[in-house]
Amino acid sequence: MVEFTASHFNDLCSQGPVQSQIQTIEGSRKAAMSKFWLFLLGGLAVAVVVGMIAASAFTGPVGITAGFMVLVFAFIFSWLPLAKTAESIKHPVLHTLAAQGGMTFVPNGFDPPVFAEATKPLFGSWLSSASFTDLFYGQDPDGHRFAFYEATLMRGHGKHRHQVFTGQIYAFQRRRSQQGAVVAVPDRGFFNFWKPSGGFDRVKFENDPAFEQKFEIYATDPAEAMALFGSASTRHLLLQLRDTGSRVLAYIGPNDALVAVWGKNRFEPGSMFKSHGGQERVRLMFDDVCASLQVLNGLRGLFS
Repeated sequence: MVEFTASHFNDLCSQGPVQSQIQTIEGSRKAAMSKFWLFLLGGLAVAVVVGMIAASAFTGPVGITAGFMVLVFAFIFSWLPLAKTAESIKHPVLHTLAAQGGMTFVPNGFDPPVFAEATKPLFGSWLSSASFTDLFYGQDPDGHRFAFYEATLMRGHGKHRHQVFTGQIYAFQRRRSQQGAVVAVPDRGFFNFWKPSGGFDRVKFENDPAFEQKFEIYATDPAEAMALFGSASTRHLLLQLRDTGSRVLAYIGPNDALVAVWGKNRFEPGSMFKSHGGQERVRLMFDDVCASLQVLNGLRGLFS
């Protein structure tokens, strides 16, 4: 995998589709903002009228609910021009940057690499929905696959619906294989009695209390867990990822590995509500991709 440098950034900004967006993005953003306020204020007026009609025909709470629903739909409709403007610079930048690094970029609608085999050990069988965006994938010179992408995982329905995970997922084909699977999940404190189904047993590293305080390790073969996590450098990297304020989950299977790092939405061109230069927006996405590649390279070095 290529390690991006300042020259890659300069080349990226000089590419035709990207250069064009750098020059026009601020004008497009201002036009989209005008539409946003026009649609939103119009929606607010409609919401007031609908609320008053519903309140007079039914009750006050019905009117408030009706007006609120209209306002929500108005906000969503108003946001669409801004979202389209963000995509107009995001997609050319990420497609071009991925190609520079010998990768392919897919915005959405893809089958997430390694996720299917890692889901049950890491998240259980109770996910109600999962959405995936911004996939980068490729192969190293030896033909081993790698990928990173964004995921949002939900559990439950209605009032009981909550977020299980949001952030980046790093997946890759291992250079060496093993017989079973090993998982690392955040320490659950009182609920440490839970373990993944499928023959997993707890493996402790009592000589590393800092690691034990943050993580639980489970394995179908304890010897494989010791081989993977017995190294202090491996445990240190997971602690580093965890100390950024993120939750970290790892699945190391017989042939593939997946590491999920909770965090903010990446690979975006910055807020469309604020004025930023086109090159500054490109820099935000460039830096996010570089940071993700750095994490991926570190993980592959330990778990491949």
